[in-house]
Amino acid sequence: MKVPFFLAALLLTAGGTFAQKARYAFPDDASVLNARRDFGAKGDGKADDTEALQRGIEASCGSDKAHRGKSNVLYLPNGTYRVTKSLVVKSALGPWLYGESRDGVVIKLDDGVKEVTAVLRTHPNEKGPTSADWFMRNLRHFTIDAGNNPETDGIRWYATNSGALKDVRVKGRGKVGVNSGFLDQTGPNLVQDVEIDGFETGLLTQWNWSETLSRVTIRNCRKQGLYVSATVIAAEDLVVENTPLAVMVDLPNNWDQWSGVLALTGGKFSGGGGKSAAIVNKGKLYARNVKTTGFAQAIETNGSAGKVDGMEVAECVSSKTRKLWDDAPDASLGLPIKREPEVPWENDAAKWLCADDFGVTANDNEDDSGAIQKAMDAAAAKGATTVYFRGCGGAEPNWIKLEKSIRVPAPVRMILGLGWGRLMGMGGFVVDDASAGVVKFQNIDSFGGPPIELSNASAKNTLVVESCGVRVTGAGAGNIFLTDVPGTLDLQKPGQHCWARQFNPEGTSDEGLVRNNGGTLWCLGVKHEGKGVRFSSRNGGRTEILGLFNYGGTKEEMDPRPSFDLSDASFSVAGLREIAFDQHTALYKVREKRGTETRVLDKNQPGAGGWIGWSLFSGWRRDGK
Repeated sequence: MKVPFFLAALLLTAGGTFAQKARYAFPDDASVLNARRDFGAKGDGKADDTEALQRGIEASCGSDKAHRGKSNVLYLPNGTYRVTKSLVVKSALGPWLYGESRDGVVIKLDDGVKEVTAVLRTHPNEKGPTSADWFMRNLRHFTIDAGNNPETDGIRWYATNSGALKDVRVKGRGKVGVNSGFLDQTGPNLVQDVEIDGFETGLLTQWNWSETLSRVTIRNCRKQGLYVSATVIAAEDLVVENTPLAVMVDLPNNWDQWSGVLALTGGKFSGGGGKSAAIVNKGKLYARNVKTTGFAQAIETNGSAGKVDGMEVAECVSSKTRKLWDDAPDASLGLPIKREPEVPWENDAAKWLCADDFGVTANDNEDDSGAIQKAMDAAAAKGATTVYFRGCGGAEPNWIKLEKSIRVPAPVRMILGLGWGRLMGMGGFVVDDASAGVVKFQNIDSFGGPPIELSNASAKNTLVVESCGVRVTGAGAGNIFLTDVPGTLDLQKPGQHCWARQFNPEGTSDEGLVRNNGGTLWCLGVKHEGKGVRFSSRNGGRTEILGLFNYGGTKEEMDPRPSFDLSDASFSVAGLREIAFDQHTALYKVREKRGTETRVLDKNQPGAGGWIGWSLFSGWRRDGK
């Protein structure tokens, strides 16, 4: 029996019980597991589906006997799936859990259950110690209903380096809607297009390695909407409604080096009851474009900003701006922000094509470039829009090797792994002027091997990269969007634009893990790890970062390579934290060259040593020079 394909449209059930923008389905393929067909889930709101969903999660991760070592998509058709205890992700990789629609798929916990801490938990442990090696969680398009259980969380969310909680709704009367602070060391990860309704606290994040919140809406919380402590949070377009306190940025145990750090752009907060500020900051805060109603004031903060009067705030920097030139403004660069373009999900089964069926072999360590190009050309010839790879995993070699450049011809617009395609090598894919107007890659990762390159060489077409561990190159003039990407970026041409959300470049570099040669780069949520140059901007390039966590350090105390290397460029980073365990933090934070003069901000200067926490570094001029 094939999984049906549905129209992507605004749809209502006959009873008008739910509405959503799109439905998602997959082809009849061995890499797609159906919770009803393959595991016996009923989805009728009556049968106990706990065991069926738990088996499905383990199969998606490839950790059960029948699917050992192979990643898969677990697909939940519309329905209400009754559960009576926590669903737990036990594997270090995965799962790839996709509902048919956000409001049509409901995982509902019985009321009055005992000793259930969360409906869904994406780590096998409730307490540490643990590691930071839990990758590629992908949870999309469903609702969690925690019911009437006052001590229960909706989702206990744990993912490191790569992980996306996306297009999910969480509701209930419990403790925390999305709890990202129940266990140390999670992050970086992405929470995007998520709605939280009810609970004591909407979203809690603490003692972790950063998190990116993109378009999160929180409603009807009894205590607070967003709680931030001992981490860096980057947030855009945050909405909190009917809640006494919209945002708390806390200072745990009076340890300044572990204070919460928040960089926020775009906030709408309402219904506080007039007793508190909408945002209370005890740590480091950068906030702009904040609008509030029903609170005593918009922001109450420590540091030089102090009390911020009024209900709207254009820009707030809670502590002293770091800079190397006096004419650098006490403001972030303020680059234009664009949302990722929507790439329509293909609903015609005939327009999906599997690259594995064209001779691609994931376990022979032979170059598969020719077979992949053949698949691309066949897709174009038949009018297919989606090319996919079956999920990789198992004993090595378990990767697809790619040593040459693959052209992506129109009308192909989506290349993805089910669950993840492990592609590695010195080759890659090229989007050019003969490609579709928007081309998206999803769930492609080298996972420890040499990452492939995704290059936008087009003068006009757009490259979208989501949940992929790759090298991204801007070789043309077309736009680039990165979402949940543990990889590197090289903008080679002046005039190119890139918008990145949850970006995790790691490694050692003399020239920069992220290089901007005359382009425009906007980043929401960055975590990097390693030594050497992290970001390099030159030749008039403009780079703005909101929320950055620098983790790691170096054993070489006198390493001369700066974290940020600027040469006749504009640069700002708002909401920065740097820590290093048993190593040295970076000697040079910023090296900034203007014309013939170069200045350096090093760790010996006030406020630049130890585990630093900054509200803002400004390296630009209003005159644009």
